[in-house]
This record gives sequence, C-alpha cells and structure tokens, in this order.
Amino acid sequence: MSEEQSIGPATSDEVAYFAARRTQNEYDQRLYVDLAHVAPNGAFVARDEGTAIGIAIPHALEDEWFLSELFLEPSFRGRGIGLELLKAATAEAGAVTRSGILDPAELEGLAFYARIGVPMQAPLLEISGEIPRATELERMAAGEHRFGAIPVDPMAHASALNQLDREVRGSARPHDHLYFADKAKGFVFTREAELAGYAYVWPSGRIGPMAAVSHNYSVQMLAYALAALRASYNAEWCTLLVPGINTKILRAAMKARLRIIATKMFASDTNTSDLTRYIGGSSLMF
Repeated sequence: MSEEQSIGPATSDEVAYFAARRTQNEYDQRLYVDLAHVAPNGAFVARDEGTAIGIAIPHALEDEWFLSELFLEPSFRGRGIGLELLKAATAEAGAVTRSGILDPAELEGLAFYARIGVPMQAPLLEISGEIPRATELERMAAGEHRFGAIPVDPMAHASALNQLDREVRGSARPHDHLYFADKAKGFVFTREAELAGYAYVWPSGRIGPMAAVSHNYSVQMLAYALAALRASYNAEWCTLLVPGINTKILRAAMKARLRIIATKMFASDTNTSDLTRYIGGSSLMF
C-alpha cells in the first residue's frame, strides 16, 4: 500500500455507497447495511486519497467468521490491499473457521482465498423463476412424510435450531435466527413432536436459509416454502441459493422449470457441514 492509501472503520455514508453499488434490490441493500453495523469489530474500508475503494464486512457465527463482503475496485487489485482489508476485518477472530462465498468469474478472488489457505468446498447455484402452480406444488409436496408447520420462535426453538445448524452449516447461528424471524416469515417443521427442519421466505422472493434433519424431507419442505412465499407476499417469482451437492432440491427445481442464473463457490476451513440438507440464505448470510 502507498502512503496515500489507508484502511479504517467504514462510515455510514461509505457503507451506504457500497450497499447501493453491490446489491440488486432494496432488501439485500438493507441486509448489507445491517450487517455492516453489527459486524463484530465493524466494517472496514480501504481508501485511496480519501476515496473509498474497497470494503470488508465480517459476520460472526458460533465459532466461524463468515466474510459477508470483501470487495476491492478492480484497478486497485494485486497490490496487497485486499489482504490488508482481510487482516483488519479478522483482527480479533482468533482460531476460528473462516468462510465466504466467491464469484468463480473473479479469478483474483479465487487466488486470494487460495493464498490464505481457505479451501473451496462446494459450488452454489443461484436458481430463479416463476413459483410453480398449485398442481406442481402438490406433486412436490406428495410423499410418505407428514409435517406440522408453525412460526419460528428463535428463543423457544433455540436448542433444536442450533443443533441442526451445526449439522448442516457447521456452526450454530442464534443471532441470525433473531434477524431472520424479524425480517422474514419463518417456519419450523415438526414430525412426531420433534423438529424436522426450518425455512424462511422473504419479501424479495428469496427462500432460505432452509435446513432439514434428513435430505429426504427437503423437497416436501421446499414445496411448503414456495406456497408460503406466494401466500405471505403475493409473490410470483422465487430465488434460491442451492449447494451443488443438494441433488434432491436441484432435481426438483429443474423439474419445476426453475433456471440456474448464476454460479458461486463456498469456501471454508470446515469439513463438518452437510450441505445436502441445506439451502443458503444469500451470499451475505449463507
């Protein structure tokens, strides 16, 4: 870094600038700003002669630091600024798991994660399209399993949610559930009085995160979530972020004529997750 360049805590105006530039709708923009304000030691910005040229936003889970955002203007890449941003964002992280989501087209980002030793765990497929008609949802919901569905209560369901998240995501995320339940419609699925999974649907048309105790439950739960998305927000369009190894959801989505619109990559130190039972919330809070 040159003498004209510096890294420090992000201001509200700088966060708002990057949020508007880096997100595609008002809901993701609000989430971006919210994450920056609750980041464990704040969001950090790189500046060149006082002008913001990059931002890093860490997000803390139980024993994981998920990098919600690490962006640097292309003309400033390759100078070590990104590494300095990451160091600032994770200065107090300690010996915890590091993770984040990458765009495979951004080769600099892939090389950056390779340099810091975070392995690429799984491809993620952004899937979108019209919510299937009622007859198609009924077909998806058909099966041998029967579930109850009640609103998520992040406090009352905390123990079961934490356990399921550790199994499928690798880390518990109790604070995330408080945020999800406040901003979206959340549902807990039960079977024989035990928690079988959960799902959130958003005003933007996004589904996720969604997790199931068994991958055999996933398609039926997705059908419920799609119907709930339409009923809750009068939505006609949906978006999902699906791990490439979740073949049951991917197959069901393709049969329902949803389309793959983008690919991403999940990078993480951990190998304890089971993403065959998971749909991500977004690249900001996977």
